[in-house]
Amino acid sequence: MGLTAEKVKPEYRLLANQTDITSKISNRLISLRYTDEAGMESDMLEITLADHDPDNPIQVPATGAELELFLGYDGKHQRIGMFVCDEVEMAGWPGEMTIRARAAPFDVSKGGLANLQSQKTRSWAKGTLLGSMVKKIAKEHGMAPAVMDVLAKIALPHIDQADESDLHFLGRVVKKYDGIVKPAAGKLILAKIGSAKTISGLSLPSVTLGPDDVSRFRVVMSKRETAGMVVAYWHAMKSAKRHEVKVGQGEPVKRLKMYYPTQEMALAAARSELDRRERRKVTVSITLPGRTDLVAEGRVILDGFRDGVNGEWSITRAEHSLDGNGFTTTVEAEQPNDSIVPDVEDSAETP
Repeated sequence: MGLTAEKVKPEYRLLANQTDITSKISNRLISLRYTDEAGMESDMLEITLADHDPDNPIQVPATGAELELFLGYDGKHQRIGMFVCDEVEMAGWPGEMTIRARAAPFDVSKGGLANLQSQKTRSWAKGTLLGSMVKKIAKEHGMAPAVMDVLAKIALPHIDQADESDLHFLGRVVKKYDGIVKPAAGKLILAKIGSAKTISGLSLPSVTLGPDDVSRFRVVMSKRETAGMVVAYWHAMKSAKRHEVKVGQGEPVKRLKMYYPTQEMALAAARSELDRRERRKVTVSITLPGRTDLVAEGRVILDGFRDGVNGEWSITRAEHSLDGNGFTTTVEAEQPNDSIVPDVEDSAETP
């Protein structure tokens, strides 16, 4: 059932370093926007305040402040998450202040979360478990590790981290296993792309929407994103042969430039790329009255629309906005490809 302005009143609650500041900013609030991204893009909170009174200017917040957001209706709030302030913008006229905070800390926060963007150089020994790597990096940044079991026990080859941030490095490593790494709510999360499951293995919410629930929708079918075939290479050291792994079939053919040390890693990389190409063939965007149960990596089921729109979709981005026009949510989603089992071919040649 859709939400109507006559029945419900959108509300928010905001804590700064665990102190409730909702009443202090309520008469200055122009807009509040929370963006929930799938993948390693950090979730972001953006708050714009009226700074029009020179006799009573808004105090400039310190970077590193921890902001905790709650959204809901009629006094019933759902906790959205915790964000670290990393950018303040002042503009005019009339005077405005925009505060931006991210779930991935770009500075040391008041609560002790450390910068994930600092560059490091080190080596990770062969046999290091992916879960152990995430646990170590999370501890270094004052975060709690949250890793899916299916990824935690993967044994890695020797890997060098050279002048590379931990966040970029982890993203590079887990991409080969169709995984995503994401900092959120004080945790460093590692999960499978499009799994629609929490770290504990529970299913993320699957929300069913009908035409009366949606203000606007748009579906794009792109011929340019035909999945085709993906080719990856791995090198068998003992036999001195280069192996070619092919996943999928037909045109276009995408050849991955990197050489992988094992068949498993080459196959995982090829499947990950094929899945990405398959998902992007058809996309949907939806705008509707604010819904906090629509989250990135979750599923939305459209029912009662026309053919080509109806069905299950995997959410890649959810943006929640609260301003003078009310509380709205905009969702971007792709067709999930859970049931796809691509053709696999592995051939060897002597270089």
